[in-house]
Amino acid sequence: MERLVAEHAGHAYHFAYQLCGSTEESKELVQEAFYRVFRSWDRYDPSQPMDKWLLSILRNVYMDSVRSTGRRCSVDLDAEMRPGHEESHTFAEGLPDGEEAVLDRLARESELESVRRAMKGLKSEYQAILTLFDVKGLGYDQIAEVLDCPLGTVRSRLNRARAALKRSVLESAERR
Repeated sequence: MERLVAEHAGHAYHFAYQLCGSTEESKELVQEAFYRVFRSWDRYDPSQPMDKWLLSILRNVYMDSVRSTGRRCSVDLDAEMRPGHEESHTFAEGLPDGEEAVLDRLARESELESVRRAMKGLKSEYQAILTLFDVKGLGYDQIAEVLDCPLGTVRSRLNRARAALKRSVLESAERR
């Protein structure tokens, strides 16, 4: 069991942080998720990847927490996009360096902040699916397993989440 925690704790913590945006809360979510993993170990199917099972449990822990406290999550777009990968970088690091004009850089930073604010205002299910697909890089099938929903639901929810994010960013820009 210690090996299981050692192998998956970092990935689980990063996913939890993407969902809730809080270091302390992420630690609590991961701890509760591992507790539930150990408690329901007899239901684990060894033919399936452990990460998918753990992330689906972690997502359920998070959703239970959101329902019980009525709070919303936030997503840190400066967190690593793909932890554990050599090419991993943050959204902010993905911006071009040096050659970019100062005004262009300021405009990009303003746009990034608009996306951050818009993301925080989305429903938690939209934040989760955008995080899994666009930040974590999971495929539709993997997301369907993590969220325990049909593939068609993943596709439509992702489409609605992106539309809601776009709408929120555009509304924010119009208010300025």
